[in-house]
Amino acid sequence: MKIGTTSFGFRYAFLDPANSPTFVEMIRQAREAGVERLQICENTRPLEVSKSGWREALRCAADLGVEIQLGCKALKPEIVERYITLAHELACNQLRIVMEDPDHHERATRENATRLLADIVPKLQSAGLRLAIENHFDISSTLLVELASSYPAELVGFCVDTANSLRSFESTHEVLRLLHERAFCYHLKDYRVVGSMISFAVLGAPLGEGDLDLNGCLRTIFANKPVPPLFVETWTPSENHRERDAALDAEWLRRSVTNLRARLANFEG
Repeated sequence: MKIGTTSFGFRYAFLDPANSPTFVEMIRQAREAGVERLQICENTRPLEVSKSGWREALRCAADLGVEIQLGCKALKPEIVERYITLAHELACNQLRIVMEDPDHHERATRENATRLLADIVPKLQSAGLRLAIENHFDISSTLLVELASSYPAELVGFCVDTANSLRSFESTHEVLRLLHERAFCYHLKDYRVVGSMISFAVLGAPLGEGDLDLNGCLRTIFANKPVPPLFVETWTPSENHRERDAALDAEWLRRSVTNLRARLANFEG
């Protein structure tokens, strides 16, 4: 099956807008790492890319056999509407969303998340898109299930991240248990928990090299047919040096893709 990554696999390369690579460069690097599906998210500022920049990116993706998807982070309907327009222009079939304010002026709540979905879901449907809501920091997985239940399962589902909800003290097992039936895609992200119950930290790790029960996750994922798309993501530590940080991102992505490919051999066929 195709293995994907998101533009957060190139986190440090895009921190500085003045020195960020082009989307063509990102797509080529992703393909060199063994990736065949790329979810371009808000960290790369996709709404700021020119139409000619997108045309070049789509030509490159088609030539290399890389499928392009789109992701956003927003609580304001007018921002999501811009992403809906772009996703439609890119011929995507879904839009992944993190329901949070990227500027941190407003915290996601049941009330504003409910209003956002009521506003954007009809527009997504009109554009021929489905919505993949990513579990993240502010909204519990239980609440996500409640919010999505108001809409058809083929229209509103989840982008299930294996590590994001640790910040809310939700285990990966619990997140998958709650969200896998409506999973439209997965972000497979590994981690290490260091310290003790009194003082601990969660650090990133290449996929298959940390504390994540990857085989257990894959058993749950492969229980659904067809199997939703899988995207590798990493939490790579920073040395506060752009070139070294970007190089480590690239190394972890290659290792993660290789490790996942090896594990998938036990589940495919």
